[in-house]
Amino acid sequence: MAPPVDTAPLSRRHALRLGGLAGAGAVAAGSTLLAGAGRAAAAPLRAPGGGDPARLPVALIERIVQGKGEVSNGVLNIGFDRDDLPHVHKGRVPVKPAFEINGNLCFQQLADGSVMMNGDLAFKPGEVDRAIGEMVRHRMVWQALHQHLTGLRPMVWFMHMRARGSAVAVAKACDAVLSATSTPRPQAPPAHPATPLDAKRLARIIGAPASVGGSGVVSFQIPRREQIILGGVKISPYLNVYTSVDFQPLGGDRAAAVPDFGMLAGEADRVARVMRHQGWQLDCLYNQETDERPQLYFSHQFKVGNAYTLAAEIRRGLEQTGVVLH
Repeated sequence: MAPPVDTAPLSRRHALRLGGLAGAGAVAAGSTLLAGAGRAAAAPLRAPGGGDPARLPVALIERIVQGKGEVSNGVLNIGFDRDDLPHVHKGRVPVKPAFEINGNLCFQQLADGSVMMNGDLAFKPGEVDRAIGEMVRHRMVWQALHQHLTGLRPMVWFMHMRARGSAVAVAKACDAVLSATSTPRPQAPPAHPATPLDAKRLARIIGAPASVGGSGVVSFQIPRREQIILGGVKISPYLNVYTSVDFQPLGGDRAAAVPDFGMLAGEADRVARVMRHQGWQLDCLYNQETDERPQLYFSHQFKVGNAYTLAAEIRRGLEQTGVVLH
């Protein structure tokens, strides 16, 4: 039986006017980012695992960061497309903001009442230093700075960051980082997303639920089987540590596809060999989190072709890793 298709997008956003937004800036009195959020974890764990997802103050977080998200698998996932960068190309292929010029902020309620955020955002080169300054000022953990795809014109950089503390403090820290950029806000999912691609067929091939977002992009979030511990906290595999797969329609059955494989060290070479044998461009290999157990490595890869052929090739790569497939 084919896996279900979720037509409400998890990470693709269009603008939506929101009122009564909380201001940005330093952490307010009574709002706390935990000082130990970035220190190495000892055994046993110092911090709790997941709490009741119903306690996560979704509306409050959304108001502060000026973005509407989707709650799935106990995680609030808010996506931010860089719609101010509409003319990015990789070679002759246009790369839409909803495809690969974007980022996600993922929030999980913890058992002690605090909130863990793990996410990444897209940056122009001139925004990087200001954004790092805001991360440091708001006591976030700066985790990674890298390119996802080679040969982009203009080049776009990505940074990964995390924070744990009160929902207000964590959300205000995220807002400060976003405010260091020209990322359009507020943002929200498209009301009626549609795609010329057959999302159900792609879901059957990939072996995971599909999400349709802006510009007709079809996306997948594929979790690993292991319990992931980040900064001493047991986190959901959907807290931005999943393997993502995106398809951007190019007309007819053609698409540009980018899997971002999340891999253990012993899986990375197997995935590289399988994908390279199938003609994929391997654009990066990196760690996107710090103080993570087990340590994961991520690799964005790129190819253009028949969408369903690409999906079958990606499935062969996924089968080299410990992800959950149907």
